[in-house]
Amino acid sequence: MILIIDDVYDVYGSLHELQQFTKGVSRWDTGEVQELPECMKICFQALYDITNEMAFEMKREKDGSQVLPHLKKVVKYFL
Repeated sequence: MILIIDDVYDVYGSLHELQQFTKGVSRWDTGEVQELPECMKICFQALYDITNEMAFEMKREKDGSQVLPHLKKVVKYFL
């Protein structure tokens, strides 16, 4: 996933689009990316879904009710 996001930043987005993408990830808000190109929306949605699914699985296996905020921090770190 990190490699795909890296390609989005290197190849697919203008400065304005990348700032909007970063804001969407920082706020963890799908609404922030709705006006971006389709490839960037798909990338964000995949990141959003995978991270939330990981948090759900961890919560289900153990008391991981506080997992999602930490996963979001990790994702933001790589941007």
